[in-house]
Amino acid sequence: MIANRFKRFLKADEGSQTIAFVVLLPLLVWSIMAMLTFTDAFRIRAMATDATAVIADSLSRETTPIDLNELLGLQSVAEQLIGYDVSLRITQVRCLSNCADLNRRIILVDFSQGIGLDSLLNLDFAAGLSRQRVPLMAEGDRLVLVETSFMHEPIAQIGLEGREVSVSHATRMRFAPQLCWLRCIVS
Repeated sequence: MIANRFKRFLKADEGSQTIAFVVLLPLLVWSIMAMLTFTDAFRIRAMATDATAVIADSLSRETTPIDLNELLGLQSVAEQLIGYDVSLRITQVRCLSNCADLNRRIILVDFSQGIGLDSLLNLDFAAGLSRQRVPLMAEGDRLVLVETSFMHEPIAQIGLEGREVSVSHATRMRFAPQLCWLRCIVS
């Protein structure tokens, strides 16, 4: 009698789809959450890139000196566009000599002001990451380097951890020869 019941149990296939579903459900949920998490990370990065470009473009059109109030306003714009608490730094640099050679060029800082990010100095452009952010420029040419930074926490802890998102954008001035902080000094 027990042997017959055991044979019937082995031959029965009722509930096999339920078991397969229960086994595969965690994998299905994980893959959907992973897709959402990674898509959100790329979306946030794209929004930060666009916001930084918008700020750089607005600064490139300035014809009057900027001050801390304008910097705070630009930070507020970045926070509205990105949706996070954003640190912002604006640096104007110029190339003094050897401008055609990325490794030997001399880049000087006209001014650097930031909210939540330290100001950059000439030494920062002697080598390293700050130097690599500045594209080729003509001798005496000036660029405005806008940098935004914030902490992004993923929507789910699946493969990604919270990390700092930093974006930089360099642009030339459009309507004035240089961007000025507080007052213009021609050099």
